[in-house]
Amino acid sequence: MLRLNCFLEISDSSLRQKAIDAAVELVELSLHDEGCISYEAFSSLTSDNHIEIIETWKDESSLKAHMDSDHFSRLVPILESCGTLTLEKFNF
Repeated sequence: MLRLNCFLEISDSSLRQKAIDAAVELVELSLHDEGCISYEAFSSLTSDNHIEIIETWKDESSLKAHMDSDHFSRLVPILESCGTLTLEKFNF
C-alpha cells in the first residue's frame, strides 16, 4: 500500500475558500477511484493557511491511474495556484 501526505500552504487568505472547494471536490471524486483505500482532507486547527490531504492507495498502478484522471488533472492545478503544495510518500 501507499500513503501520501499532501500539504498545502495557502499563500493568501483570500484563496482559502478556493483551496477548500477544490480539496473537497478532489476528495469526493477520488474516493471512487479504483484502488483508493482512503482519501481525506484536513484543515489545521492552529493555522488558517494549512490544508493536508492524506491518501492511501492499494498499489502504485492505482495511484498512477488516479493521477491520470480528469478530476486530478483539473483540481490539483487549482490547489497549486493557491499556494505551495508538498508531498510525502510512504510504502507499507
